[in-house]
Amino acid sequence: MSLLRSIALATALCGCGAQVAPTADAGTTFIAFASHFNGYADWESFALPGGIAQGSSHLAGDRVIYLNHRPPAGATEFPVGTIIVKTTQSQIFGMVKRGGNYNADGAVNWEWFELEGSSAQTYIRWRGLGPPDGETYGGPGNSGCNNCHSGAWDNDFVQAEPLKLAGLAKK
Repeated sequence: MSLLRSIALATALCGCGAQVAPTADAGTTFIAFASHFNGYADWESFALPGGIAQGSSHLAGDRVIYLNHRPPAGATEFPVGTIIVKTTQSQIFGMVKRGGNYNADGAVNWEWFELEGSSAQTYIRWRGLGPPDGETYGGPGNSGCNNCHSGAWDNDFVQAEPLKLAGLAKK
């Protein structure tokens, strides 16, 4: 198969909305497209009731976390290709285990997203190492994803209690 055909096929497959199974291969890189988030409401979900006082933070109020695939039993990190979506009353956020040593100075291998639309048709509002300049995210003085998630380095930078690797991988 020619190189051009291979690239076209890979591009088509990545954008078709099919779920990609996470891989533990540390050398693997996964690039998420908007279509990879489609259908997140059908993934395994974890309710997070309450939260801090209402405000602009994605920690305010009731939230639901969706996980595309559980890690294997005994895992000490989430596999490359893991997608986590968190919905609040007004916003949708995502984190994707990208791999390839992405975000090496922060939550290593994780890429951050703000999403919009619905579970059926999801769009990427922003993606990267954190929100773009001028965005308020996480409340005053905490405008970056890495600031908060660095506190969960021992759980592969995933903060949510229901997603603690020690218990999550056992189901």
